[in-house]
This record gives sequence, C-alpha cells and structure tokens, in this order.
Amino acid sequence: MHWIDWLVLAGYTACLVGIAWRASRGQQGADSHLRAGRSLPAWAVVFSILATEISAATYVGVPEAGFKGDWSYLQFAIGNLLGKVALATFVIGLYWKLNLETAYGFLGQRIGPRSQRASAWGFLAGRLIASGVRLYIAAIAFSVVTDASLTAAIVAMAALSTLYTLVGGLKAIVWTDVAQGMTFLIGAAAALWFGVMETPIPLAQGFDEIAAAGKTAIFNFDAGDSPWYGSNKTLPMAVLGGFFLVLATHGTDQIMVQHLLNTRSQKGATRSLVTAGLFTFPVVILFLSLGTMLWLYHRHVPATAYDLSDPDQVKRVFPQFIKHVIPPGLRGLAFAGLFAAAIASLGATLNAATATWVSDLFPPRAGRESSLRAVRGLGALFGLLLASIALFFANYDARGTTDLVQTALSAMTIVYGGILGTFACALIPGRRFEDRAVVVGLVAGVVTGAILFFQQPLAKFAGIELEHKLEWPLYIPISAGVTIAFALLGSLRAKEVRTT
Repeated sequence: MHWIDWLVLAGYTACLVGIAWRASRGQQGADSHLRAGRSLPAWAVVFSILATEISAATYVGVPEAGFKGDWSYLQFAIGNLLGKVALATFVIGLYWKLNLETAYGFLGQRIGPRSQRASAWGFLAGRLIASGVRLYIAAIAFSVVTDASLTAAIVAMAALSTLYTLVGGLKAIVWTDVAQGMTFLIGAAAALWFGVMETPIPLAQGFDEIAAAGKTAIFNFDAGDSPWYGSNKTLPMAVLGGFFLVLATHGTDQIMVQHLLNTRSQKGATRSLVTAGLFTFPVVILFLSLGTMLWLYHRHVPATAYDLSDPDQVKRVFPQFIKHVIPPGLRGLAFAGLFAAAIASLGATLNAATATWVSDLFPPRAGRESSLRAVRGLGALFGLLLASIALFFANYDARGTTDLVQTALSAMTIVYGGILGTFACALIPGRRFEDRAVVVGLVAGVVTGAILFFQQPLAKFAGIELEHKLEWPLYIPISAGVTIAFALLGSLRAKEVRTT
C-alpha cells in the first residue's frame, strides 16, 4: 500500500474512534453501555442493520460469486425481505410490548428460565461461529493487502474490533455503523467505477459480452446434475434459505434484536426492519456488479500479479484487484470499505454476546447491577474467543473448495435451527410447552444442525460416500422441526406422567 492509502485508512480509523468516544459520553453504567436506553433513531438503525448484515462476507464473497457465476445470489434477498416482513408483522411488536432486555427474555416469560438460558447459550455459540467466519474472510483481504500472514491478520483485526467496541457500547456501534455503511458503499462504488473505466472496450460491447455469457441472470430453476435438495442456487431453495435464515438471525439473534429493541418506538423498529430488507437489493446488486466487472475486466486485461486459475486466488479476486490495479488513494478508500464491513459486524457481535451473558446467563443479584468494568472485561474475553474461532475456520476452509459467502451462511445454521424451533414453541398459541422438554428439543435441534453442517466429513469418517449432500437452506427448517417435535413429545409425556 502507498503512504496515501495508509493516510486514508488512518483518517478513517481516527474518525471511527472519535465517533465512538463521543457516543460514550454521558454513559451511566453497564446498562447504558449495552442498551443505549431506547434512544436510537430508526434511520440510523437501518444503516446499522445493513452494516451488520453485509460484513466482510459480502464485501469479499459476493464479488467472488459474481466473478465465478451469475447474479443468482440475489434470489436470497427475496427470502430475506419476506422474512423481515413476517418478523415486523408478527414478532417485533410483541417483543416491544413485553419490554425485553434481550430476545431470550421472551422465552423466559413464555416457557421458563431453562429455555431462556439454553437459547442464550445457543446464541453465543452460533453467533460467535458465524462472526468467526466473517473475521476469517476479512482477514483474507487484510493479509492480501498488507502481506501479513493470515494468522497475524486475524489476531490484529480481532484486537482492533474489540478495542473499538469497548469504547462506546451499542450507541457507538450504531452511530459508527452509519459512517461505516457510507464508507463501504462509497468504496465499492468507486472500485466499480474505476474498473469499468479501465476495461479497454466500449461500454456497449461490455454489456453485450455480459449478456451473452448470462452473467446477470437472477432466477434459476435448474439444479443441474444435482437433485432438488443438492443445489442452493435454485429459486425455491434460495428463497427458502433466505427466509428461514432471516427468521433466525433477526428474530432470535440478539445481535440484530438489540438494534430493534432500542429504537425510539415500536413503529420505528418495524419500519427499520422492512426498510433494511428493501435496501438489501441495491446493496447486493452493487457487489454482484463488482464481480461481473472483474470478470469482464480480466477477459481483456490478463491478471499478471495473481493467478486466477488458482481457486484460492479467486477467493481473493476483489482484494487482489484493490491491491494491484486500483491506484493509490482510491485503493485506500476501497480498503477502508472492507475494514468498515469487518468492524461493523464484529463490534455488534461482541456487544450482543456481552449483553446476553449479563442479562440471561449470569445476571447480577437482585438489587445489584453489573459494573461497566466487568462488562468491558467480558467483551475482551469474547474478542479473544472470536479470534480462536476464525483461526479454526481458516484451517477448515484451507483447501479453497468452498465459496466464501456460502461458508459464512451455512456456518450460521448449526445452532439457529434449534433456537428458531424454541422460539416457535413460545409463539404457538394455546399450547404450553414444558420448560425441560423445550431444552431437550433445542439440544436435539443443535445436534441435527451440526450433523447437517459436517455431513461430508462425518460420512467420510463413517466410510460412506455422499453423491449429493443436503444443502444449507434446508438445515434451519429441518433443525427447527426436530426441536418442535422433541419439545412437543416431551411436553405430552410430562403431562401424562403428572396425570397418572
């Protein structure tokens, strides 16, 4: 990187620290640090939700998907919007009426304390796994640009995001997300503009080549040689995956719910969620366009500094373009966008994990409150754990056979199906589930999710050769169904025992 790029990045970092410091002024204890006192404006929450959703998985992985294939990834945005509309209509208003501190307090009120604690543990595992993948993806780009090792990049980014989050809590996260959202969109748009201008063919010819190759095709109904359950890129599977993933992440995951519980009004919370779903479309189109631009650019300008026949280099195609093609200054802006995407997601994760710990798992004794020092210490410990998970996935995905964005999405499904099934038990009207039975159902759902996620290595260990694996859009509904079934059977059994 040129000194101008470092100057741009340093200025951006200083801006974030300044925003976080200013947001931290007037904080009164741990509760203000973690919850922001329901003072967040709806428009800022929209930016924060988008920034948390996008992360480095979008900034690096979606251009990779557009470079290698077409725009079929946009099908997930349809399911994403439908899921957000369903949550805004039926769930978020209920959370507001109950005045919850975290999403898992809903389970404590509707089912019992065991379900509340078990789901909170499940959230910690699922969110840290998913954010660990995102940290790994961000570190790939960081290592490419700075020539640092992947391990060093993971450790450095985890340390930076942890330090930043400890400064200002949820209020700082939301307000810096506004700046970060603008930064990664401007950075991506600038890179797209530069790539289009540098492609040595007329613009009309470029559009013709893109159309002839089907690079902007969105809807896909053909699973190819795979059965219907073996492809995640057909329209029904993509919509199904996007819908259930949003139900789990935005309805049961504290990292998203914390934004919605702390807006100024219930109406603002529901409006923010639906608006974020609508804005997902232009954001995803921007990053898919980057991948299409890179495909067209490299059809006419051979890549000399990196080998695009290597799958591991294809993963890094956008960061490599930033490093080797984009000029100084603009390169710093594009890299600042990547840095913004990574930090936004990780900071929100650390705050949500800490809030869940002190509210649901180990709340202070009656009449006492958690200290700000203790809350910040917990945040630091979660930052260390996040780095460890990222290092695990760096080793797991080292062979380069998996799309980065698919790795990020599928990693979230291990526990979220079980948690979603638990919330479904609490939402089913007219039926009271037994607290212990729901916990058993949650465990069964998580075990199911883990088996589905690791089905290939487990089958290989058992000496079974899978011709077609079950794809991730089915993981959450299957795991949720297992959770509900076990909870229902256990509750019926408990009632029979009490009757006899």
